[in-house]
Amino acid sequence: MSLLEDYEQQFGALTAEATAKIGTIPNQSGKQRQTTVSDVERVFDEAKELIEQMDLEVRDLPSSARPRASARVKSYSEEISRLQKEFRRAQVQMADMHQGRDELLGPDDPYHSEDQRSRLLDNTERMQKTTNRLEEGYKMALETEEVGRGIMDNLHRDRETITRARDRLRGVDQDLGKSGRLLNAMVRRVYQNRIILAVVGLLMVGIIAVSIYFAVR
Repeated sequence: MSLLEDYEQQFGALTAEATAKIGTIPNQSGKQRQTTVSDVERVFDEAKELIEQMDLEVRDLPSSARPRASARVKSYSEEISRLQKEFRRAQVQMADMHQGRDELLGPDDPYHSEDQRSRLLDNTERMQKTTNRLEEGYKMALETEEVGRGIMDNLHRDRETITRARDRLRGVDQDLGKSGRLLNAMVRRVYQNRIILAVVGLLMVGIIAVSIYFAVR
């Protein structure tokens, strides 16, 4: 099993846990409810960390397998966003239930539950906006990293191209050097052969001259 598949299994277990706990929030109260809310927030944090790890693993995959894996990771991020919306709805539903209970029991301050519900909605909205900004910042960082990775890949390819061209030029220089040495050797042989022919010719002329001289005497 690859590391990405292991992350995906962990993510599936976390989302199942979050779904189960979110469903129990409207029926809980007091310390039990607070514990469940804290557990769900912890699950969301762990799930987001897993998505970040999966993003890194996808970048290391071969280009042929990267699009499909990237689409899966994107669907996981959308799943977390959906669960967060359900989480907020469960909290609002919980506030509505407590408000109805206070109205039935006749609370001392009739505006207390409504005030509490408004604060909860405001806090939830602010948290969501902060989360959205963080997610946008993270996406921008990933895109910047991807652009930088592409530039580095291009530079690496350009460097390899330049290195191959330099090696070819070096090979051409070596071939030209060998050709020049061979040509010089051939020229030297030609001069040597000419000198040898000249010496042989002079010797033959001398021998003929001596022969004629003795023949005339």
